[in-house]
Amino acid sequence: MAERNLNIDWKQYYKDHLCSMEEAAKAVKPGDCIWVGEASSIPYTFLDELYKHKEDYHDVTIYSNVFNQPADMIFDPEAKKYFRQITSYNLPLERMSIGMNVMECGSIGYDKLGDAPFVYGCNAGATYINPPDENGWCNVGVYGVSTNIINYNNPRIKKVFGFIDATGQPPVRGDNLEWTSIHVTQLDYIVEQSTEIMEIPSAPPTQVDKDIASYILPLLKSGDKVEIGFGGLGEEIMANLKSRAPLEVITEVACDNMMNLVEEGILTKVIACSPGACSTEFYHWASGNDKMVFMPQPIMLDPAWLGQQENLVSINATFMCDLLGQCCSEAQGLMPYSGAGGSFSYIYGATLAKNGRSFICLRSTYVDHDGETHSNIVPWLPEGCIVTTPKNFVMYIVSERGLADCYLRTCKDRIRALITIAHPAFRK
Repeated sequence: MAERNLNIDWKQYYKDHLCSMEEAAKAVKPGDCIWVGEASSIPYTFLDELYKHKEDYHDVTIYSNVFNQPADMIFDPEAKKYFRQITSYNLPLERMSIGMNVMECGSIGYDKLGDAPFVYGCNAGATYINPPDENGWCNVGVYGVSTNIINYNNPRIKKVFGFIDATGQPPVRGDNLEWTSIHVTQLDYIVEQSTEIMEIPSAPPTQVDKDIASYILPLLKSGDKVEIGFGGLGEEIMANLKSRAPLEVITEVACDNMMNLVEEGILTKVIACSPGACSTEFYHWASGNDKMVFMPQPIMLDPAWLGQQENLVSINATFMCDLLGQCCSEAQGLMPYSGAGGSFSYIYGATLAKNGRSFICLRSTYVDHDGETHSNIVPWLPEGCIVTTPKNFVMYIVSERGLADCYLRTCKDRIRALITIAHPAFRK
């Protein structure tokens, strides 16, 4: 990576390092491991350019986090001859690619995302950023802030590809330039290419979501700091917070409904790493509202910092748990599905926080491809199942059948509590 230099003519530097997409792609060399960011900050057209000339490459690793748009290379098994593709979290596109044996599941928690790419020799970064301000600083946008200090402002990164996007990257607020920005003089290759803001709608709540929320809501109180993600359960809980106001949100991902709750005075502040399911309206609101704060992952996912937040309430989901409370939250059987994400940091942080509470939520049953119903609460996890959350950190486990308090209980008491929230057909 070029060394930041605030004393030179950054505008001339910009002109000197401006190049085409094709020229930028040719700068990728054998042995490179490129961190390409997350979600809308991933330079998808850059990946397509690499793929278009895939025969020119070998031994190149692409490390990413949550694709929200397709790229040709992730759906071609032949691409493995040229690129190794690793994802730290799986959404539908990654699941499809993993199912085709193209992408590999990184299988790490977000608290380690600052280290994981470097295990594979990460030496390059590529990301969409905002055009430079009058001093040559390029805002990294609401997605880039989560990892800017651990990736693009890291001395192990030797070359940076900056894709200047004037329309598709909502800027992030904040005075700490190390969090929010990259200086032009840190960019080795500058490509101008604008995109459109990517909107991702959140799923509406199901009846199961409503039933689970009904057991959690009575345990929330005014002054709580709530961690919750996007999806039907989050939508249901957020829709029923009015009687418990005021509250704060300290979470991994911010969602559309949080904007409305801030405007209504129900939430006094939202602190998050990045957006989740959000509209264009939310992005513009977040860029100009001091009650919406985006902070880097090393802070937001530090259990010690979270443990200092009094009344921290963590609400997360899992696929399956055994009768001791061990939770598999990132796979369905042996097939990777989502990822560890930031859940464990908040679950652990809640055990350290004064008046902390954590809720791990799941459906009591699932129906397989043959139409047969099975329990998601099992005597023991299936062989090979991933344990995302160890039993010692589990507080409450919640299904649509009830709430089990497992924290610091004996093995027998855990078993008794979890049986009560299983589907009646499986309790015996």
